[in-house]
Amino acid sequence: MYKKKRLGLAILLTAISLAACQKTADNPTQADPSTPVQAEQAEPDSTADSGSAADKDDALNQPPSGEPITLTFGHGQAEGHPYQTAALYFKDQVEKESGGTITVEVSPNGTLGDEREQIEGLQMGTIDITVAVAAALSGFDSNMDVFNMPYLFGSREEAFKVLDGEVGQSIFKGLESQGIRTFGTFDLGFRSMTNSIRPITSPEDCQGIRMRTLESSVCVDALGCLGIDAVSMSFSELFTSLQTGAVDGQENPLFTIYNSRFYEVQKYLSLTEHFYPVCPVMMSDITWNKLSADQQEIVSKAMVEAVAYERELSGQELDKMRTSCEEAGMEVNDVDKAPFIEAVAPVYEKYEPQFGDLIRQIQEAVK
Repeated sequence: MYKKKRLGLAILLTAISLAACQKTADNPTQADPSTPVQAEQAEPDSTADSGSAADKDDALNQPPSGEPITLTFGHGQAEGHPYQTAALYFKDQVEKESGGTITVEVSPNGTLGDEREQIEGLQMGTIDITVAVAAALSGFDSNMDVFNMPYLFGSREEAFKVLDGEVGQSIFKGLESQGIRTFGTFDLGFRSMTNSIRPITSPEDCQGIRMRTLESSVCVDALGCLGIDAVSMSFSELFTSLQTGAVDGQENPLFTIYNSRFYEVQKYLSLTEHFYPVCPVMMSDITWNKLSADQQEIVSKAMVEAVAYERELSGQELDKMRTSCEEAGMEVNDVDKAPFIEAVAPVYEKYEPQFGDLIRQIQEAVK
């Protein structure tokens, strides 16, 4: 009886096992509860990859974000000047890179006002970009007048080193509180003297010459140390004043002397190279804040490139300016600068309380 029971139980277990095996064979996707579940690996979808690549290409080809805007770029130099060539270069770069969302209107010859008026336009947002000498900026930030000290730099390269470096940038930062953003400096070359009386070869030759200079007390005082009767007046009045004899002479970079046709009313050009005009390229903060992040990046990059382009072009053209002035009929002479540097030393003493620390920082940065 016991053996029969054992035989029946064995038959029952065998039947159950066979039924389970048959169920698994009929449904192969059902996992064995005793086996850990494995995540199913999906086959790559070639269609999805193609779509993702296309989306990336579309994103790269999208125009920069930002509302369309027109920027005005004003300056006081003539059409043939490196300023104008660099401004047109900036225009081309910005319009190309922005896909047409930014257009630039360049206005040379001071058609938007003199330098002071254009700087005021930056503050009001009526002008977007301009270039001006430090003398015109000293009324907006008095520290800018330090750049008008005579014989502050010995070469263009020394000037670039300081202006592009920490010292120069810290001085330009003062303009930010006036709503003005700077993007490097254009180059004009050094300022030299012209007059209709005699060649200037020494400080003694300067005695009694009535000469127009920039609207800066530093410039007036520096020329006064040479015995010059220095007069500040607007550049727009200068040619007529030279023509009528209201002033005997003026001092400007060679570009300006030639392009303004001063050779028609001035006989003598003396390469004193007494001032280096620092000329920041500036933009209105009001305008800057209207630009999208994409547009700001485009404008900033183009500004930096335009500064480098203008400086290179200026260096090339400066070598030709002396010859151009001579060919136009001017008598051009070099000078020994040492006695001129000695003669203007009192102006450094006078402005020591105001600019002493800045001057020493600049001199240290030059080394």
